[in-house]
Formats: sequence, C-alpha cells, structure tokens
Amino acid sequence: MGSADEFTGLTMPVFTAFGWAGEEAAITYALTQLEEFVKRLRVSLPAPLRDELKVAGLSRESQAAYLAAAENVESDVYISFIARPVSLEVQMVLSDSKVLAKGLARAESSPDESHKVLARLEPQWTFRVQQMQVERPDDDEAEPVRSHYQDLFKDSVSAWDLETAVSILSKAHYLNSQEQWVTPIYLSYRLPAEQVAAMGTQVIDVMHDYIVTMMPALYFFSDRTIKTDKAEKVRAKSRTVSPGADPLRQAATAHAPAAAEEVEPDDEFIYQTVLKPLHIRRGFINMTPEHWPFFADSARATTRKVTLFYGGKTDKDSSVWRLQPHDQARLVLSSLVRGWLDTNFAPDDSIELRVQKIEDEIQISLASPR
Repeated sequence: MGSADEFTGLTMPVFTAFGWAGEEAAITYALTQLEEFVKRLRVSLPAPLRDELKVAGLSRESQAAYLAAAENVESDVYISFIARPVSLEVQMVLSDSKVLAKGLARAESSPDESHKVLARLEPQWTFRVQQMQVERPDDDEAEPVRSHYQDLFKDSVSAWDLETAVSILSKAHYLNSQEQWVTPIYLSYRLPAEQVAAMGTQVIDVMHDYIVTMMPALYFFSDRTIKTDKAEKVRAKSRTVSPGADPLRQAATAHAPAAAEEVEPDDEFIYQTVLKPLHIRRGFINMTPEHWPFFADSARATTRKVTLFYGGKTDKDSSVWRLQPHDQARLVLSSLVRGWLDTNFAPDDSIELRVQKIEDEIQISLASPR
C-alpha cells in the first residue's frame, strides 16, 4: 500500500477499504490518504479561495475529508470528499440554519439567478434541497437532533428550471424560518473510483477544478460577500464544467457573443459555432481572429496549451493555434477529446465554448448549447 505519508493519489485501496467491514488497518490507511489529499488540495487553491475555505481536515465519524469555511465545520458552508468502494463524491454542504436563512432569502428574491448559477453546470451535477425535522431535547444544554423528513428537490441541475426554483426556494425559505425545520442545500458530483485512481497525483488538479466550479453556487447560496477584487475575479471566472465535466467556474457572460467585437479579451467569453464534417473528422474547432489575443501570451506566440472540460472529464493535451495569414484562433483537440467529439456531435451540430483565464491557465468547457 505504501506508507501513510506517501501520497501517490487516491488509489483503489483507498476506495475498497470502505467496503471491508472490520478491516481497521485498511480504513486507517484510507483516511490518512484522504486527509493528506485534502491538505494538498487546499494548498493548490488560489489565495482568495484559501481565504474562503480556511480549514482542511478529516471527519473520522463520517469517514470523509473536507474543506470548510470555519473551524466548527457545520456552522458554515463546507465541501466534503466522500470515498466509497465504487466512487468519490465531491459535495458542497450548507446546513447551518442561520447561514441558510441568509442564503435562502437571497435565492428566493433572485430565483432567476439561482437558475443561471446551476444551469452553467454540466447535467451530471446533482442539486438537493432537503427538509429535516429538528427535535429539541428538554435538556437545554443538549444539542438539537435532526432527522430526514423529505427531499424538496433532488435531481440533476438540468431539472432546476425557473418555475421549480420559484416554488422550491419559497418553500425552503419559509420552512427554514420555523423552529422545527431546517432545509440544508447540497451540490454534488460523483466520479467512478477507477477513474479517480487512474489519475494518480493529478487528482489534486482535477479536484481543484471541481472546487472552482462550485464557487459561484457556494457564494450565491451562502450569500457571501467577496472581500477583494482578486476574489471577485475568481468568482466571476468560476467555470461550469464538470471536470468531469463541470470543473467549474462560471462565465460572467450569460450568453454567447453575437459578434466578434463583443469578446472581452481581459475577461472571459462564450462562443458558439457550427461543426462541419472536417472539424469532427480532424478534431478541431475554429474561432475567429478576434479571439486570438485572448490566448496569446506574447506577440510572437503561435500556440497556447489549454485545459478542456468535456463530458465529465478533464484534458490538458489540447491547444489553441494561431493560423496564418489572418491570425484565426483554432482549438486543436487531443485524440481523447476528438473521440468524444466524434461520438457526441454530428455535422451541422452547434457546439459552445466557455473560455476563461484562471491565474495563468486558460480553461475551456465544451458542451452543446443550452
């Protein structure tokens, strides 16, 4: 298995340990690896996100690692990483009634914004609004006991339409204001254990992307105020791919540019185009000459490596080329992404590119237009 202080990724022994009843040594090893993973993950985050997620730790009771906004983990928003025999689930959790009261008040007043925040995510993401009953013991010093009552909503983010948002948010906000109820909110994505195990130490980079993807929802549903200009930039750029697909981060623009002059090279952009047979066969997607300055890191640059999020996966082997003589920008896909494009798109289908810069990295989410 390797020693506890060696981290080579979340290997299969980490996942299978939780299926072996009574194998304490295996579970101890798995939890140690999860703890090392989450500590390294927090270090990898941009400074504004480390400021938001101040605590990295492990809950032996729930057998999950977490990044939390507060030392008292459940008193504020947190992100958990739950390893089980067949999957790794990354989950945003907001369960404190006072924080929920603020977040739900904001969400109820802006249901269209809640819809936009979730609509930017890939459909593999799951959104849940739970109704829990709160029983308060006669002993004033004893902690209230919560028990599951029902799910107000539990489905793919793609099912969270505006009508649903208006209905569920109003009900959740009202119930959460009552002493006997609390309505926690969850946003989660589940990856197959074998896929995570194959990532090796790159699991840090992939989970980094998922965290950034979650941030717009985290900020919105917890009604957080971003404290610095840099943090605001990270928030606005939170992508919506799920490194799987989503990893994440949101385009501040809510629609594709109607014309090339609407591209803002210092920000991010969304671009839609129609695929031709040659594009699919050869594995490339053409943009415009107006897009190239966004990718160029110098006047003489001719290519730029990018990170792609597509169909629940992450790719770092694709790049954007500068084509002469007109400086057209062309996204050239790796063989893996080319296969995905060929399987999921046909000639004359439209494809949407959500492009943004996070620090020095350019990230592109590929999907069918909504």
